Amino acid sequence: MSDRNNDAEAPVQATGINRRGLLKFSAFGGLAGAATALAATTPMKAMASTSATEESNAHLFTEHDEFPVKVADDYQRYHQERTAFHYFYKTKGTPYMPLPPDESKPGFTVIDSALAGAGWDLCDRLNGMSSNTGYDVGLYNWDNPTYPQQYPFESKELAANVIKRAARTFGANLVGITRQDDRWDYASFYDAIKNETKTWDDFPFKPKTVIVMAIESDYEGQSTAPSATNDGIIGEGYARMSYVAYGMASFLRNLGYKAVASGNDLGMSVPYAMAAGIGEASRMGLLVTYNMGPRIRLMKVYTDLEFVEYDKPKTFGVRDFCERCKRCSDACPSKAISVADKPSLYPPADHDAATNAVGIEKWWTDSKKCLQYWNDSGTNCGTCVTACPYNKPDFWQHRMIEKMNSLMPGPLHTFMREMDIWFGFGDTFDEKAVAKFWDPAGRKYDGRG
Repeated sequence: MSDRNNDAEAPVQATGINRRGLLKFSAFGGLAGAATALAATTPMKAMASTSATEESNAHLFTEHDEFPVKVADDYQRYHQERTAFHYFYKTKGTPYMPLPPDESKPGFTVIDSALAGAGWDLCDRLNGMSSNTGYDVGLYNWDNPTYPQQYPFESKELAANVIKRAARTFGANLVGITRQDDRWDYASFYDAIKNETKTWDDFPFKPKTVIVMAIESDYEGQSTAPSATNDGIIGEGYARMSYVAYGMASFLRNLGYKAVASGNDLGMSVPYAMAAGIGEASRMGLLVTYNMGPRIRLMKVYTDLEFVEYDKPKTFGVRDFCERCKRCSDACPSKAISVADKPSLYPPADHDAATNAVGIEKWWTDSKKCLQYWNDSGTNCGTCVTACPYNKPDFWQHRMIEKMNSLMPGPLHTFMREMDIWFGFGDTFDEKAVAKFWDPAGRKYDGRG
């Protein structure tokens, strides 16, 4: 995150409102009572903290013994070839091409375009085109030496703790461990560039466990979406994905366990992340985490280690909130995100489900429309992430509202959405956000502040 995101006064001062003003505004619509109820269940020390601790957050989460979303009996495994990325490679040769720099258009100048080019150059050199297509490339390669003797962990809990601490060392913000599940693995792999298909019979071992990790994307960079500026943030994020995942896989191989790093390849990251307990699925189809919302990148490590304590899926009210919010669908320039009130197991009759996994309860997005806008705008878009009320810097005001959202759902969902708009968060196509991203004011690069 930006070095200015810890200034808790900054966003409210921009609208002429301070912390006291937020609390007064919170009383509107009966929120004074909600705040009182929250205070009764949450220590004041935790309320004042800029970062929600595990202890103070525990009561906001519900653990589940089973996968927390309905899956139909006739659900069929998804093939990598069906993704929208592969559809566009087959029909257009690429999902999108960047637009030429335009000095009159904030977010698309030579400097912005240079940032985008650098981010994706770094990504492509580390993992080829695996962000869009392919498998067994770059740091996601399958053929790696493994130490011949497996380390005998004393307990499953110790194995889990060691794995999670190592993941943090390599740069993961969140990590969870779940069992390998055929439902979430691609039934077959496809590389559109090589025009090559493989299956799990070609994989070097039988995975038993999947370690899921998330890394945070820069808040100010994401606020510039859709733009070349944000494209640089996305490309750099994909580069870090491969670095973090490869480091984790190498760590396990050094302990004698087979392991392969994975980004968008091998399987679907969102259901695996849900199963590993690090977030919930949202209206836009992306994972929403508690502290970082959807402003993350997901990666996985497949391993044959199974003597480990597995995490349980956890929910904290995202689905209920998405039923009322709809900010992502309102902001989507391609109108690719469903506006239905409730998710469903099967797509509407008029929905093009060619690129969707059918038979899992969700809101239905039109990936072809989404990528068509990428193609038209020359960007990776990202407006849905920017618009989401869960996408905020970690200020105590937001944590307070989100605690109330989890504890007292219903009308507070609507309040949370309206407060987000009122304070100016989640604006898309915002040229001021680009200026803020590059503005040197308040930044120190030499350690003095």
